[in-house]
Amino acid sequence: MIDKTLAILAGGKSSRMNYNNKALLIYKEKTFIENIINAGGNFREKIIIANSNEGYKDLRLKIYSDIYLDKGPLGGIHSALKNSKYDKVLCIACDMPLISNDVLNIIGSFKEDYEVLIPKINGRLQPMCAIYSKCLIPKIEKALINEENKLQKFILSTNYKVIDNKAYEALREDKFSNINTRKEYELLEEI
Repeated sequence: MIDKTLAILAGGKSSRMNYNNKALLIYKEKTFIENIINAGGNFREKIIIANSNEGYKDLRLKIYSDIYLDKGPLGGIHSALKNSKYDKVLCIACDMPLISNDVLNIIGSFKEDYEVLIPKINGRLQPMCAIYSKCLIPKIEKALINEENKLQKFILSTNYKVIDNKAYEALREDKFSNINTRKEYELLEEI
């Protein structure tokens, strides 16, 4: 087992998906969020960060809302860190149904010291599937209060460590696909 928390961030408005909750879209006969929960099966704790518990009750996971509302992903990460049992929290967006057990195990098992552990896939950082440390809570709170909500900018101000996909065969670009639009969802259904 991985002694970390897996926090699924499901608090977005889904405006590019006609305001349909992306966490509850279906892929391979399961909701996106169920696919992610299954992929994160080796994490000791799994929680959901959402501003409504509608549609999540049957999952039997604790659900926490954002403490700082309407602050985007950084607000969700803050709530995940505040509410997790473990010091390290793998925060993942609810719209990544292709993420696999192998990928989450690689990221979750990384042992070196860091404030943020972030995968880099084909030259692009993946902040919506990264591990954040509780020691960042005061720094995140300061950023949120000052309306400095840009996640990439925040990460670059931390002691972050990169896992490059060149070192790990399982970290493939398709596994990190975000499904944001109706068109992307239609393409996903064809896979």
